[in-house]
Amino acid sequence: MPTYLHPGVYVEEIPSGVKPIEGVATSIAAFIGEVYKGPANEAVLIHSWDDYVTEFCDITSEEDKMGLAVSAFYQNGGKDAYIVRLVNNGVKASLPTPPGTPGESTGGADVFVIEASSVGTWGNDTYVRIVKPNTTDLTFDLEVGHIEDGEFEADEVFSDLSMDNTLDSYVLTIVNRDSSLISISLTDIANPDKTGNLYKAGSLTSGVAMTTATYFQNNIANNMTLSLNINNLGRKRITLGEASSFSFTGTPDNDADGKILAAAIQKAVLELDPTNPPYKNFTCVYNDTAAPNKFILSSGTAMPNSTVSVYDGDESSTDLANVIKLSSKHSPESVHGSEDVIPKEQLGVAELGIPLEGGSGDPPTANDYKNFFDPTLKKIRDISIMVLPGQYWAANGSGNAAISNALTHADVMKNRMVIIDPEPGTDGELDQAKKVTDMELNTSTYGVLYYPWVKVANPFYHAETNPNVSKTLTIAPSAFAAGMWSKVDGKRGVWKAPAGMDTSLLGVAGLEYIVGDGEQDQLNPMGVNCLRKMPGYGTVIWGTRTLSTKANPEWRYIPIRRTAIYIEQSIYNGIQWAVFEPNCHILWSSLRTNITSFMNGMFRNGAFQGEKASDAYFVRCDLGDTMTQDDIDRGQVIVIVGFAPLKPAEFVIVRIQQKVAQQ
Repeated sequence: MPTYLHPGVYVEEIPSGVKPIEGVATSIAAFIGEVYKGPANEAVLIHSWDDYVTEFCDITSEEDKMGLAVSAFYQNGGKDAYIVRLVNNGVKASLPTPPGTPGESTGGADVFVIEASSVGTWGNDTYVRIVKPNTTDLTFDLEVGHIEDGEFEADEVFSDLSMDNTLDSYVLTIVNRDSSLISISLTDIANPDKTGNLYKAGSLTSGVAMTTATYFQNNIANNMTLSLNINNLGRKRITLGEASSFSFTGTPDNDADGKILAAAIQKAVLELDPTNPPYKNFTCVYNDTAAPNKFILSSGTAMPNSTVSVYDGDESSTDLANVIKLSSKHSPESVHGSEDVIPKEQLGVAELGIPLEGGSGDPPTANDYKNFFDPTLKKIRDISIMVLPGQYWAANGSGNAAISNALTHADVMKNRMVIIDPEPGTDGELDQAKKVTDMELNTSTYGVLYYPWVKVANPFYHAETNPNVSKTLTIAPSAFAAGMWSKVDGKRGVWKAPAGMDTSLLGVAGLEYIVGDGEQDQLNPMGVNCLRKMPGYGTVIWGTRTLSTKANPEWRYIPIRRTAIYIEQSIYNGIQWAVFEPNCHILWSSLRTNITSFMNGMFRNGAFQGEKASDAYFVRCDLGDTMTQDDIDRGQVIVIVGFAPLKPAEFVIVRIQQKVAQQ
């Protein structure tokens, strides 16, 4: 509470207690299964088909179940989706040794490792080339591609790369950020944090000898300055002080005087920052062992960014760079620390590049699905639809362990549903109730099955270039249904059944089996939702039941199950603020207010039965109603929410009676 100490008017803001509950997303799908390439054993969120192609790959073959399913999902209205590429015993393809990636001057030592960006056999078709190493500016180009018609075709090109980790062109930064095909890491011998044996200390050498005995006595003036940059730490200026303090001797060839001046330069650099290794370890030596004599400035550290640069000064008598011949017009030689580790040019045999090798990966097992569901997928709470491309429930009753694991996961989470595919190629066998019974489907309220499989245009058929493949492919119906769920949710709401004449499916070239009224008479009561071809409407979804049709008829319909999930998850997320609040009538009233506001919004949008709100839902939370004192003593606050769901008009009955004329 605020303190009031002096007379006056006090303005205060008082919380209203209104904490609006926002509805959760209802159509975020998870596609889980085998993918040709891409991040493995993790959930990657995408928002479009282009995202899928970028993160993973385009449809790779007629057997690419995942690619065909995700394409159908987005073609029919899908929005956000998690893609889970499961791989068993996956290994990344990598650049073999030899030839490896040796540096220019390493005597064969490899300087970095190139490997495929993800595990799998796809990496074995990837080729790399190292092109145009430049020993002057210490850059090189890297090309990544594939072989087509016997020639190298570049898919990715990275130009002017550097081994200097302080530059924007650093090879690890550029390639690992921008490449979807490969990743690069340094070998230990080229890693300055580990060994760094190949790195040199940066150095700069003057190029003109000083032969006059009195050269330094005559040319060193008071307070001469030298601007230099060590290890790319930025331009710094040193000043040598009074010329008289050097006590030059004027000895022949300036040996002694050169060493005096070199020591003064080294001391001035050290004083820039005596604790910083690039300055602390800096050396300046006057080399008089061989003609011509030279000044050698060295950074003293062997690192990728080790270098010494001297800037040109003006032509005045105070410019030391001109006096000791370190200005650019004297062509000084600068040595960079990463000089030795620039990779050699590697073009491969006939310049086809060097192939990555050793990539492998087996299809996921039922245990791989189970181990990913818990704990990884369990932690992603916004998933509401699960699809398992390539997995189907066997018609002979042997089931499918991966699908069973998915249903178990959904039953535990209680916030997502699994769309199941029947076995392909049944060709009408499911048109008898006995066949459905023989399948021994799990009667989960979180499971849904659609039938039959769908024919789509074969993306690999081309009348001129590839006429020998089938014009159509048959793919599972689950992805079509998932896309339509998302589309209907966005247009009408989760309480609208994703079925009917307004669910015309796109991308359909036909159905594996044409379901008639007689077949659906038997399938519908068993919880099998049919895709039907309707004149004037195309192929539509003509069923909206869960697999709990008989076992748990309360949750017979998909929209009722999904509406309940929507309410439960929205309230769950929206009242987290209540945890640790005082458990009294103020909290109970606030909970009733906020939940009632949310439920009333759904009622106004047509989500419930009833002409009045009191007929459509109720929210109760009070002592003596939903709680006892014992509940409160245990720290529990209990809210009961009820709603009257909209059941779909599955059977529209029109009764016609002939009116007989009255006498």
